[in-house]
This record gives sequence, structure tokens and C-alpha cells, in this order.
Amino acid sequence: MGAERVRTAIVTGAASGLGLGIARSLVRQGARVALVDVDEAAVQAAAASMGDGAVAFTADVADRAAIDRAITAAAEQLGSVDVVVANAGIVGSGLVELIDPERWAGTIEVNVLGTFHTVQASLPHIIDTKGYLLIVASGFAAAPGPYTSAYAASKAAVESLGRSLRIEVHHKGVDVGVAYYSFLETPMVDAMTTDPAAMRARAAMPAPVRKTYSLDAAVEATVAGIERRADRVIYPRFLRAQLLLRGILGPRSEGAWRRAMPEVERLSREADDR
Repeated sequence: MGAERVRTAIVTGAASGLGLGIARSLVRQGARVALVDVDEAAVQAAAASMGDGAVAFTADVADRAAIDRAITAAAEQLGSVDVVVANAGIVGSGLVELIDPERWAGTIEVNVLGTFHTVQASLPHIIDTKGYLLIVASGFAAAPGPYTSAYAASKAAVESLGRSLRIEVHHKGVDVGVAYYSFLETPMVDAMTTDPAAMRARAAMPAPVRKTYSLDAAVEATVAGIERRADRVIYPRFLRAQLLLRGILGPRSEGAWRRAMPEVERLSREADDR
């Protein structure tokens, strides 16, 4: 499939990290982009930094009415919507035994329901243009680990959402992609460094997995995937094997994590006590 020029796009979670990088790259290539984020000051500043090619909207994707309003207003201002990137998400780390149930549920609410709200609100506009929708999952959808149960469950869910939707809308001329990433140079990943239990769990991962990878390279791979309306966007490349062999590699990759768990649990309990 050849690359197509993106004229208009909506990107959620666009005030920082991956969403900001995608939005900025699309604007540089001549697209008009609506940035959507829960952080009003940050998303307004981000859009202003991109000039006339960007507009900002404030919405919590977990709030269905708010994201409906934002998508509708963005579509009206852009005139049409070629691409939607459902990127907004949070982490919510913690052991299943210890995590606050509301925090666990909050991760699901933002990552799963928020993605669903974004997708469903966007579909009429994407169907009109026979456009492309990209749902941001994670390598954790294929290889979940300890201390990330809510995040991994949410990303497995949105992966399935994307794969189901791809089948449902193919006859309408709409393409749906699912994006998978490892640790990237983003504020979300940077925040992990303040959590000793999360860092200990990460240290038990295989060497290629625990590294932090270039955000710029991930953005470049993502925009290239958007332009060719790819079924899957994968960065870094080693995740391709992980996704292909998930049923075989999953159980065999758990040994180091299991050995690390006593220390991960100790660090998590110490953090809760503090």
C-alpha cells in the first residue's frame, strides 16, 4: 500500500510525549491537526507552538460527553477528518494484592473506555472520509509483566478493540491500525524512575525490553505507518518477534520476573508504608 498525504488529523493525549510528537510531525508535513488532552494549559501551549496548523481542545477521554464535544468541534474546525490517533492513556502501576482498587479501575477507565469513547465518537467522521484510525496499544499487550496488571490488561483490551474494529469497518473503506511500543523517552516512562518497585521489575526484563528507546524514532515509525494506513505500527523492531511468538515466549520469559518478585513486593510495601 502506498503512502498517502494526511490532510487533517485528531490526536488524543497530544500535550506531551508520543501524542505531541505525532501531532508536531504531521503539522510539519502540512496536515492540520486537532490536539486533544485533559491538560488545558499544556495542550493550548503545544498547539500554539505549532502555528496555524494546529488547534487545541480540552477533554478527558474517560468523560464521554466531553470527548464527544471535542471530536465534534475538532471535525467542524478542520472541515474533515482523515486520521484519528487514539493515544491518550495512563499507567497505574502496582501489585494486584496491594493496589488501590480505584486506581486500578481508573487505568481501565482512561485507557479502555477512553479509547472506546474516542473511537466511537470519531467513526462517523472517519467513515465519511474513508479514513484511518490508529489505536495505541503496547508491547505489554503481548507480554504482560508484574506490577503493571492494569496497564497490561488495558492495552490487551484496546488491541482487541482495534483488531475487531478493523474487520467491522473494512467494507466501508476505513482502515484501522494498532500501535505497539516498548519503553520510550516520554514523561510517562520517566516517572517510573521514582518508583523503586517498578524499576526493580523492569530490571528483570530481558535486555532489549528494559531499554528506553528514542521517542523521535518512534514518532517517525508511527507517522510512516499512518501514511501507509498500516494494520500494525511496531517500534522498536524486536517487538515484531514478541508479537509473533507471544504464545510461545510468554511462559518462558517469566523466570527472571518470578525471581525478582520478593524484592519487588518488599519495595512496593515500603512505598505504601511511606
